[in-house]
Amino acid sequence: MAGPLEHITIVLVRPQQSGNIGVAARAIANHGIGGLSLVNPPHFDPERARWMAPKSHHIIDSAHYCATVSEAVADAKVVYATTARPRTRGWPVLEPLAIGQAIAKKPVPTAILFGPEDCGLSNADLDLAEALLHFPTTDAVSSLNLGQAVTATVTALASAQRQQMGAKPDTSAAAIATIARREALVGRVISVLGASGYLKGRPDDVVANTLIRLSGRCELKDEELNQLMGMVKQLDWWFKDQAH
Repeated sequence: MAGPLEHITIVLVRPQQSGNIGVAARAIANHGIGGLSLVNPPHFDPERARWMAPKSHHIIDSAHYCATVSEAVADAKVVYATTARPRTRGWPVLEPLAIGQAIAKKPVPTAILFGPEDCGLSNADLDLAEALLHFPTTDAVSSLNLGQAVTATVTALASAQRQQMGAKPDTSAAAIATIARREALVGRVISVLGASGYLKGRPDDVVANTLIRLSGRCELKDEELNQLMGMVKQLDWWFKDQAH
């Protein structure tokens, strides 16, 4: 029987220390999180990770290895990303408990991204994120070790889930389109916007992330996405026909 947090995946992007992967795996097992995905771990030593993850080897053994963030979150319907530094784009920024409460109220496949130990997530890594997770820390020491960050996050998720026990979850959210489908739609929209001239002087990635976040806020359903994709394809063909 699936646990209440089985729909959550922890995604470690380019993690540099196998020990931190092991600590994250143990936290995932401790709190019944669904699984672990690793995006391009440069020096991954599974044995070192297992040594740091007693009774949690199954999490490491079943980890999903991905080449890109897009691949790692393709099946998710909501994506959050952690950050320790301010960003210039307009992402909503939430603390772990607030993220946990949002996830508990809307139990759909959710991915939470964590960046490499030395520099965190790049702006490109955040392209598919709908909101940022920020840890409240002192000014003197403003960053967390990767293993600590995962542990603090999943503990907050479990706490929020316990608070939500007995409350009726939002089952309508089950029909929300996956990130992979929304990314495909946004990619087609970017093509149309480029052909129309709208993107002149505007960064493609910033516009694309704005559209990803908008589609998340309106909880775009599969049927609605199909209709929008048909409209956008027609526009795309029209612009290409005009170009000839």
